[in-house]
Amino acid sequence: MRFLFLIVSLFFVIISCEMKPKTQTVSLQKFDKKEYELELKKEIENQKPWIQNKESSSHDVPMVDTVKVGKQKTEIFLEKADTIPLKIVSGKAKVDTFKVSQQKMIFVFNSDTSHKIKLKLTPSDSLANLRISQIIDSDGNSDGPFGQEIDYTVIKKGMHKVVVSESLMQGEPWSGRFSLEVKLVW
Repeated sequence: MRFLFLIVSLFFVIISCEMKPKTQTVSLQKFDKKEYELELKKEIENQKPWIQNKESSSHDVPMVDTVKVGKQKTEIFLEKADTIPLKIVSGKAKVDTFKVSQQKMIFVFNSDTSHKIKLKLTPSDSLANLRISQIIDSDGNSDGPFGQEIDYTVIKKGMHKVVVSESLMQGEPWSGRFSLEVKLVW
């Protein structure tokens, strides 16, 4: 009986050792923060609109009409803004990101059923000219400007937008790394 049990268990061990897993495995790759930061800067620089005359905010673009030929003015917006969706897990979210000077960062998240939102900005530079400029609720009502930390009472539940940018009245434009923490309070 023992001999039979030993043979059967040995048979299962041999078969299970030779089986290959069905799930694919991925090997770890080295992540270089400096190289990633340079790639982001290059990507943002490539997104800048090409303007021949920097003093004017519009330029002529030829437009062909079937009846007559004319020119139409098109507006070019020089303001840079990036929208980042936040995924709230267990009532919290934290994102680390990089911002170039004069860029607005817009963080979008669902306030769900919370009554308060706690926001905290932590720039890499303690003297950074960075603040929470606006909080926009799901109806489009906005409130602000604020500092780097705020406890905000939610009036209208739903999708909220948090705009982070420099204070235009408080010094030079700032670029660098920062993190934003969001906590929902019920």
